Parts: sequence; C-alpha cells; structure tokens
Amino acid sequence: MGWMAQRIMDMGSGADSIDAASQIVSEAKQPVIAEIGPGAGHATKELIQKLSPSRFYGIEISEAFRNRLKEDPVLKPSIESGVFTVHGDDARDLSFIPDNSVDVVFAFNVVYFLDPLSAYLQEFHRILKPGGSLNLGVKNMAKDLDPSVYKYTDWDVCLEEMKKVGFENVAADEERLKGPTAYVPLVAEKPP
Repeated sequence: MGWMAQRIMDMGSGADSIDAASQIVSEAKQPVIAEIGPGAGHATKELIQKLSPSRFYGIEISEAFRNRLKEDPVLKPSIESGVFTVHGDDARDLSFIPDNSVDVVFAFNVVYFLDPLSAYLQEFHRILKPGGSLNLGVKNMAKDLDPSVYKYTDWDVCLEEMKKVGFENVAADEERLKGPTAYVPLVAEKPP
C-alpha cells in the first residue's frame, strides 16, 4: 500500500500539500509541529522552512515513505539536529508525545483513513497545547473513491466529530486551487 501511495504522489509535485502548509499560521515562535502522514515530505519541507519549528514529529505509517523522508537531503539537517523525527506509529496512539505540547497538528489527504475518526481526533486534542490548531486538508474527489477504503469523506461529519472531542472554531474553509490539486481545509482549535 505504501508503494502504491508513493507512486501516486510521485505523479504530482505536491503543490496541493505545499499550498496547505503555506497557509498554516502559528503564534508560537519556533512551534512544535506534528504532521500525520507526511508522505514524500512536500508539506514537511514547507512547514520547516516557514515556521522554523523547535520540534517536528513526522508520523508516517508507510515504511517506504519513512525511508524516503530519512534519506531526503533537504530534511537531513533537521533530522541530524534532532528537530525532525520520523515515527512509524499509528496516529491513534501518540503516547511518545506529551499532553499539551504541540502547537500545530497538520494532516493532508489522511482523514479518510482514520477509523474510528473520533479516536484519532481525541489523540490530536490531547497532544495540542491550549490554543493549538488542527489543520486537515481534504479533497472532494475522495468522495467518489472506494468507501470501504475512504471511510470519512463527508466533511460535515468530520467537523461534527471535531466538535464532539472538544475542538472549537471548527470550520471548512473555501476550496483552494483548481483541478486535481483542489482541496478543502478543515480547521479547528483546542480551547485556550
């Protein structure tokens, strides 16, 4: 599955995930970031360059993508300095990340596979600092894909689940970009 995802991602330039990452704002100087499913690292590089995080957790379940991230020459300095760490854990259990320690959780093209969604959202809520942000990028084209694989493609359901676990300022922003790169940001904050 990781190999297939890698081939699909290689067909694009990552313009969509880079755009999504470029929209992330953090009031924290040198924030702590957790990216769920960094894949080929397009958004990772943008987030590191833009926000200069003090700590960056890359949670990537695919071994193929983990290896690729670890070998990426642009990411190597952040890995060698200990700022960027790559983890193969399922994001449902991020027990190695302390409570209330992350400023930004970012996930692009991932929410569809997080089943049950509420369990993942609870974990994201746990690791976020009060006032921290949850940033999900989703594609409307996923609604037409195999529902046995793409389980969460109703954005209203996703937003309701975010509210149920305690997020506030929950919203689906306007679709960004056009054509196959088009995506919808789903955003929320942990209450201060």
